[in-house]
Amino acid sequence: MMTNIELPMTELKVLHESTVQPEEIDALGHMNVRYYMTRVAQANRAMLAELGIQDGSGKAIRRLDTYTRFHREQFAGATLLTLGGLIADAGSDESQAINGYFEIRNPDNNQVAASFILRSCLIDVSNQQVLDINATSAKTDLTREYSVRVPEYGMPRSLSLNDPARISLEELEAVVGDDPTPGMMSGRRKNVVYADDCDSDGRLREEVDLMFVLHRPTTGEENEPGGPPVMRDSEGRRYSWAMIETRNVVWHRPMAGEIVLSIGADIANGEKWRQSRRWMFAEETGLLLGISDSVGLCIDLDARRSIPMPFDVIEAIERSSLPQFA
Repeated sequence: MMTNIELPMTELKVLHESTVQPEEIDALGHMNVRYYMTRVAQANRAMLAELGIQDGSGKAIRRLDTYTRFHREQFAGATLLTLGGLIADAGSDESQAINGYFEIRNPDNNQVAASFILRSCLIDVSNQQVLDINATSAKTDLTREYSVRVPEYGMPRSLSLNDPARISLEELEAVVGDDPTPGMMSGRRKNVVYADDCDSDGRLREEVDLMFVLHRPTTGEENEPGGPPVMRDSEGRRYSWAMIETRNVVWHRPMAGEIVLSIGADIANGEKWRQSRRWMFAEETGLLLGISDSVGLCIDLDARRSIPMPFDVIEAIERSSLPQFA
């Protein structure tokens, strides 16, 4: 688990500036989760480059662990600043990974849109081994200048930052049902890794998210806006799930032509929220590539407020939930 030691709090540095584009808006009417990830990934790479840690010469930056807490939804035309710094992590080998804290802020109202805790490492592309970051950094003297502490509002609310348990494809298929619960992350999905998504060695590029591969339209599917599906309850209200927390852990990257299989299920829920987990495998070998967690809040899309989940959804969640794999 990531923990902090006492260091002077320095100002988060502005690392990226952008404007929310119309095509970044999903079916719920706000900027999709994917585009938050795009911005923070660019900010992380900019910070690491400033520290002398860069891609190239057979090395690649990999985000091993990405935790996100969403605070306020953002809409087309909004200006967004992505700021960040380094977390002093007493619980990890600092030669193997760098932990960063980031925020996306809307400067027009000075509000935090989302906050992030990232763990990154440097990979030897040829053998996929983790490299000693200190040995490759030319500007380690900047580390203290970037050091920050994670504010309380940036810490996890529902999700844990402990190492998630790894299970096999066989274990999961033995207990998971065939019928997905409505919306969110449950059910099965698979897609192929395109050669265009891969590096010169034929491996999925580090900046291409596994979830993007899975949710890219397959042959015959329409290229619709992303995000959870919009549904209607018994009262006719349009509802869906707004992400309030996500966490993505990556252990391996698939190769061109491989089929990525994901199996998802709810692992916890309350009256208005549900926690889902998606396990991602290389279908042919059964290799566990990563895990994606999300906590979604049921919202009335027209009133823009949280509401209790419909009874049939809660019933379906509780019937097929897998709390033993939380």
